[in-house]
Amino acid sequence: MRLRKRRRAQIRTLKGSKSSTASEIYLRAVSLLARRDHSSDELGRKLSAKGYSSEGIDEAIQKLAHEGYLDDRRFAQRWTEYAIRSGRGYGIRILQELSRKGISREIASQAIENAASEYPEYDSLAAIVSRRFSAFDPSSAPLKEKQRVYSYLQRRGFSLHSITSYFTNKDKEFDR
Repeated sequence: MRLRKRRRAQIRTLKGSKSSTASEIYLRAVSLLARRDHSSDELGRKLSAKGYSSEGIDEAIQKLAHEGYLDDRRFAQRWTEYAIRSGRGYGIRILQELSRKGISREIASQAIENAASEYPEYDSLAAIVSRRFSAFDPSSAPLKEKQRVYSYLQRRGFSLHSITSYFTNKDKEFDR
């Protein structure tokens, strides 16, 4: 909300004067950030795709970071929590996706560690299995079906150890 009010005020002040490319780039960046959070690299790529100069983009990104509107650590933390909650992935999968978004390995690892304390791997795995594979019973499933489920979960970033221990514990629960 604060970002939108600031953008409107800036547009009003620019209407009276000649708008320079630096202020255009800045306003475009603010507009993109008003829709959703971006990493610095991601925002830079979007702005360069619009044909803006790299010097103007760098200046706008620095200004936004200085004002607190653009923060890679905050972006990585929020995106990691969203990815885990939505079942998009866990661990290495999130690390790879954050890397594609231009987040450094150090920041991404820290965000994953912080999120892992709030969303344990076992609980996240259980949530995905119950949502996606509710009828799957590893004790009676054919080998091909097991491979399909295990591969899916590994592609989501879960370790093989966690997957096998989850299904082993689940088998023990069924036996009771």
